[in-house]
Amino acid sequence: MRRPVRRAVAIAAGVLVGLLAAEGLARLVETNPQYGHLVALGDASTRTVDGVVLWNMYEPRASDDDIARAARDPDAFSIVGLGDSIMYGVGQDKAQTYLEQARRLVAARTARPIDVINLAVPGYNTQQEAARFTELDGRLAPNLVLVGYWTDDTHLYRVVGGYVVDVGDMSADGHLVVRALPLPDGINDYLLVHSRLYELLTRAVVAYDRRAVAADWTRVAGPLVALNERVRRADGRLVVLASPELHWPTPRPNSDLPLLRKLAAANGFEVVDVSEWLRGVDAATVRMDSCHFNAEGHRIVGEHLAEYLLANELR
Repeated sequence: MRRPVRRAVAIAAGVLVGLLAAEGLARLVETNPQYGHLVALGDASTRTVDGVVLWNMYEPRASDDDIARAARDPDAFSIVGLGDSIMYGVGQDKAQTYLEQARRLVAARTARPIDVINLAVPGYNTQQEAARFTELDGRLAPNLVLVGYWTDDTHLYRVVGGYVVDVGDMSADGHLVVRALPLPDGINDYLLVHSRLYELLTRAVVAYDRRAVAADWTRVAGPLVALNERVRRADGRLVVLASPELHWPTPRPNSDLPLLRKLAAANGFEVVDVSEWLRGVDAATVRMDSCHFNAEGHRIVGEHLAEYLLANELR
């Protein structure tokens, strides 16, 4: 083998080893890639409700049969949960989620039947949650609607190449800037899903791309007000569960809590600061990452939610 060829092979091998090492390091640093700005779809099919794009998961927490069953029981106290991956309970079985744990605890302490329909879908924002509730019109009029809120609900999402991207990855004119490198669509999509290093590189590019669209509070305020009005017309009540920030030593209140409370006071719904339910708890014992609960977190939140329901809804 000629010396230039051997040199080229050695350089290529060195680059490959370096990339593999960097990929391994990225996987160690970023232990939960599915909880970043990319959300893997279980079911890539989408639909549009009131101009808002919705998608499904392969394993939804509630089926159409569950909704129909709840609608057939007029004596039951029915609860609908609208949220994203936090309420959905990524990494947990359905039985471990805080909504399901609260349902079991309440059912054991009241004679009234209780139905909990968890319609949370990873990646959803407030607009999508309100649109999902619109789909229930005429099928179920819940007594209580719980909306799980997280700070990225001010963002807007769309489906690109089989995964969900934040609209912050789009320019104002709709140009996709989610690429870290000028690669063909198929290669870009594959790397985004399968390479932690490429995902981190993409996040960095998006974070510093001046074309990115900023978060917009109206994407929360408008849908919540409209949702509250729809719920109240059906003689129900709306409660927002403001999920805490978990990257601190102890859980801290959601940074948007003041805005949520101001909006709630003006429109007649309630906001619950979930960090209060975790007061004094070591955040490391209840978190999977900066916002998602582990099994212990879901257990504690479920217990407090059950107490809240018994004290405020099922007295």
